[in-house]
Amino acid sequence: MRSPDFHGSDLGRWLGFFVILSATLLSVLDFLIVNIALPSIQADLRASDAQVQFLVAGYGLAFAVFLITGGRMGDIYGRRTMFQVGMLGFTLASALCGFAQSANQLVLFRVIQGLVAAFMAPQVLATVQVTFEGRERDKATGIIGATVGVGSFLGNVLGGYLVGADLFGLGWRSIFFVNVPIGILAIALSFFFVPESKSPSAKKLDIPGALLSGTALFLLIFPIAEGREHNFPLWAFAMMGASAFMFWLFVRYQNLLAKRGGSPLVDMELFRSAGYARGLGAILLLFSGISSFSLTLTLFLQKGLGATPQDVGKIFAALSISFLIASLGAVKLVARIGNKTLLLGLAMMQIGQIALIVIPLYTQGQLSPFWFVPVLFFYGLGQGLSVPQIIRQTLNAVGNQNAGAAAGVLNTTQQVAFSLGISVVGSVFFAFAENGDSAQSYSYGLAAAFACNFVFVLVARLLLARNFRKEASAQEAESAPIVAIEA
Repeated sequence: MRSPDFHGSDLGRWLGFFVILSATLLSVLDFLIVNIALPSIQADLRASDAQVQFLVAGYGLAFAVFLITGGRMGDIYGRRTMFQVGMLGFTLASALCGFAQSANQLVLFRVIQGLVAAFMAPQVLATVQVTFEGRERDKATGIIGATVGVGSFLGNVLGGYLVGADLFGLGWRSIFFVNVPIGILAIALSFFFVPESKSPSAKKLDIPGALLSGTALFLLIFPIAEGREHNFPLWAFAMMGASAFMFWLFVRYQNLLAKRGGSPLVDMELFRSAGYARGLGAILLLFSGISSFSLTLTLFLQKGLGATPQDVGKIFAALSISFLIASLGAVKLVARIGNKTLLLGLAMMQIGQIALIVIPLYTQGQLSPFWFVPVLFFYGLGQGLSVPQIIRQTLNAVGNQNAGAAAGVLNTTQQVAFSLGISVVGSVFFAFAENGDSAQSYSYGLAAAFACNFVFVLVARLLLARNFRKEASAQEAESAPIVAIEA
């Protein structure tokens, strides 16, 4: 089957983009939808607490470890090809999860699901980088943000409905089977509408580099994800120390390979762009707060205020809807006020965080959980304005040549941030909440958690503001008149 030419019609390019966007939808959907079903899964498969925890952590761990490799393989073998391979694997793994007969089987299939997701997910951002420019790229990035909003909405609301409805007696298994028709349709449409693209300079896959980076990320993320469950024993700190050494080896090897004329997994020249490096730092901080947001607020609403899972899904729907509205509207706002759109979004997030600090402290948990709906709606508007823009501006700091590798590093940074946020901010939350099983103790925990998140966003703002100042200085220098001095 022949796909449209890469430089084909506008309609063809956008149809291809919407097809490949299914990777973003499914990866977000599956990250959230499992959380709603965890109690049902635990009861049905008689899973231990550790197994339940690794149903989430194992997916995220495999996803993070292989993201850079997945992005580079898209550069080498073709982004459409790797999207198809990843989507096929994800569809099969989802079916296996639905048929799992034991907790260990489900954990294994979830790890496989995260691994293959790492091959399809980076192709979305990489395809945007090489397919669109200027305002079209801004529009595409806004649509990605909207897709994240749709995925989070479906994960929270659809997940609760599927588990509660028990369609065809499937119970929790339906949350995995729902991926199968979406995956099959996406693969079929990709042959017709998604053009192939590769990096002209990518030579071959750097297998030693992939092993070094994968080992380093595993040694970092595994103790972060599992350490709190075991009160952070010595082995957790030993693994994190070994991770730093492996990262050092990885960087040395990548530089050496580049000097020899090889094709490193990650071109270290990416990090010579101060804008890209600062953008990654801001993303690490921002997504650390986003990941812990859902965890801490969900626990506060259910355990502190006594809300049901269905109530929590409805409350979080307000955030998802406003995220969708803002991410779509951000395209026009960027055309008007430029980079200030991102700073405005971050400021709105901080206002929402202040409200989530003050409200529980003032009420001591004596209020209806639905009072948080307007706060989450406002906070979601800030997220929708900031998340797509920070991704777009960070990737714009590098060229199209390494789009896959840059997208892979960015996505990996997001996944590492998820683990860091849940571990660090989650530990702060539990330090207060576990001191007493009451609305008051959970209120203190929530306030402390969002105080951490407020600091994260504040530092991210400072990093991004520095980027904008550098960018403005560069534009002024380019536009300055050249004065000839005669001898």
